[in-house]
Amino acid sequence: MSQQKKNVEGRQPIILVVDDNPAIRDMVSWALELDGYEPAEAAEGYEALAWIDNASREGRFPDVILLDLAMPGMDGRAFLEQLFAQWHVAHPPPSIVVITAGMSASEAAALGVSSIIVKPFHVRELLDVVRQLTTPSMA
Repeated sequence: MSQQKKNVEGRQPIILVVDDNPAIRDMVSWALELDGYEPAEAAEGYEALAWIDNASREGRFPDVILLDLAMPGMDGRAFLEQLFAQWHVAHPPPSIVVITAGMSASEAAALGVSSIIVKPFHVRELLDVVRQLTTPSMA
C-alpha cells in the first residue's frame, strides 16, 4: 500500500538508484515504489548521467541519488565529479546517498554527499534516509 508522496513541485519524488548489481537495483526500486516514490535505475555512471540529461529535458530531476561507488565503467566518484560539473544551475542539486561496503564520514564529507549507508543494509534503513531527505523541512 503506497503512500502518495509529493515533493515541493507537487510530484512524486524521483529516486535514482545507481548500482551495478541488478538484484540491489530491483530490491531498492521495489521498496521505493511501495513507499510512494518514483524510482529510476542506472547500472553505472555514464548511464546515470544520460538518464539525468534526458529527464532534465522534460523538466524532471532526481530528488535523491542512491549511489554505489564501486562500479565498472564510470564509478561513483567519477560520476559525482561529472554530475557536479554539469548540474543545471536553475534547479537545486539532488541529495546524494552513497551505498558502500566501507567509507568514513570524513571521506563522505569530502565527496559532498548527504549520507552514507554501509552494505549490507536493511531496506528500512535506506527508506528512513530517503524519507528524511525528501520530507520538506518545517523551517
